Amino acid sequence: MELIEVIELAPGREDDTVVVAHSATSLTRGLEFGEAVVLRTAEGEHWTAKVRDIGFEVDDTVYTLDLGARLPDDLAADRLEGLDPLRHDLELHEVVDLLGDLRRRGDHEAGPTDLAELPLATV
Repeated sequence: MELIEVIELAPGREDDTVVVAHSATSLTRGLEFGEAVVLRTAEGEHWTAKVRDIGFEVDDTVYTLDLGARLPDDLAADRLEGLDPLRHDLELHEVVDLLGDLRRRGDHEAGPTDLAELPLATV
């Protein structure tokens, strides 16, 4: 799995997407449609991401990435070295991916997704 380090996340046209120019990365090869990557921000946060679209300009390739779940450093390292069922908890990684999917769905369905926006329950 590839690591893409970005200084600033440029929002894509759709919610939970970001746009990254190939020239702004240290990638030695082009990414493929649907490829899963780990994105690291300037603040040191890691995110799961998947290539949603590939655009071509005269002098660059531009990737649109679907943002998934935020990863702690150890899970990001696991993914970058390649998940091995003998050494890694694959079920944990599957749960993290599901949480990323739910995060994206929550942005598109009715109802608040931020805990601060939820009404307080009274008992």
